[in-house]
Amino acid sequence: MTGRLCIISIIVTFLIIGCSKQAGLTESQIRLSEAKKAQAVLIEKANIILDTKVKGIFLEDLNHISYASEIALRAKQVFIDAKINLKSESLAALDNRIGSYVNSAGLTAVKLLHQSVDMTVSFKKDIEDMPLQPLTSNSTSTSDGMVKFLAKQYSVDIKSCCISDLKDIAIFLSQVDELEHYPLRKMIANVEVRLSSVLRHPETAKKYKNEINAIGEQYKNTQ
Repeated sequence: MTGRLCIISIIVTFLIIGCSKQAGLTESQIRLSEAKKAQAVLIEKANIILDTKVKGIFLEDLNHISYASEIALRAKQVFIDAKINLKSESLAALDNRIGSYVNSAGLTAVKLLHQSVDMTVSFKKDIEDMPLQPLTSNSTSTSDGMVKFLAKQYSVDIKSCCISDLKDIAIFLSQVDELEHYPLRKMIANVEVRLSSVLRHPETAKKYKNEINAIGEQYKNTQ
């Protein structure tokens, strides 16, 4: 009787171990299945945005492209959070699709940087070309008022034409690859400081433009 009980105990032990292993495997499979479903939903959402919102004019499309890129990052994070070391072909395809906009982003940024320099040089020239007023209190007040008006207008124009879009491009490029696009992102981050320098020393504009062109080479014919 004792021998039989011993055998039964051994069998039960093996059954428990076997069930535990099976349960562990099933849990992994469930986790993988749930992660794949969650990732697929995000990938589909990003692709729908690119399919329906992007019209082919980069700056008008940029917010939609950047949003799709953000969703792609969230899709990638799903597998990371679930500790799943697998590559998704559909996510890779989405990344390639988003990556196809990188050159447009870089070249558009270069164009906007040049435009911001040109506007700054033009503004400086407008100030220098203002006719000198007689040294009376009224004339001085008028001149100061005009300078302040032009400065305010320049600030508004430079932001609306260039700075805001440049900041958005920098965000998009950081989503794609922070390190690869660091030089351009750094240049965008420092654009206002550099423009202030050009405003004080217009002769530095050419050097700054050459730096812009050098960084822009990365985005020519690299697709």
